Amino acid sequence: MENLDKNLVRSRFRRSVESYDHAAEVQRLMAEELLELFQLATGERDFPRILELGCGSGILTDRIEQSFDYGKLYLLDLVEEWSRFHRNRERAEFIAGDVERIPLPGSLDLILSNAVIQWMSDLPALLKKLAGALNPGGLLAVTTFGPENLYEIADLTGSGLRYLDPGRLQQLFSREFDLIGFRQELLKPRFDTPLAVLKHLKATGVTATGGPLRWTRKRLEEFSAGYRRFQLGDGKFPLTYHPITLIARKTA
Repeated sequence: MENLDKNLVRSRFRRSVESYDHAAEVQRLMAEELLELFQLATGERDFPRILELGCGSGILTDRIEQSFDYGKLYLLDLVEEWSRFHRNRERAEFIAGDVERIPLPGSLDLILSNAVIQWMSDLPALLKKLAGALNPGGLLAVTTFGPENLYEIADLTGSGLRYLDPGRLQQLFSREFDLIGFRQELLKPRFDTPLAVLKHLKATGVTATGGPLRWTRKRLEEFSAGYRRFQLGDGKFPLTYHPITLIARKTA
């Protein structure tokens, strides 16, 4: 896995607090896909204790409230500033911290996360930790990204996360869970200019990938010129997303 600078990740997402919800259209689609596949795989909706990892502005949280009957909802995020988006949620408790480092609530029935686990330094250890926090038969439902994600950015800058391929993800999940649902797709939102692509990434905090990268005027000009090789026939500029959805049940 990857030795990520969690302080950098926290800093970049902190800067996106005001812009994230509006800009994160792909993450919104992923949340809908997650709950659709979850219902197809399980048909379940009653869960006494739920944990959401990386709740952010509440894109997935809103859908959890609409889709499930629960007694307690724990909302965990690395960025404490997200807490203000969740103050009025009933039976919910916000927890600030790094999921890889802090103790988790126990006796959970369902854990969900949307576009989060790609930020983990040690995914096998995290999956073991999540399994330990779940009751027997408890469920884990997550989205993440595959190796084609942000292909254009990585190709031009040499910067980005090292995303796991779908086969490797399934292998890791199968160590602790029975995988009962899996789906992947490619999404290619279009932008008017290469700089609009960068603004979109900044608005969603994704510039936390790959460590610090200083965007000087010269670098921006080179980026814009290089990105033109991806330009489509209609003049738009694509940005590739590779969402992966996994639904798993804790191994008996």
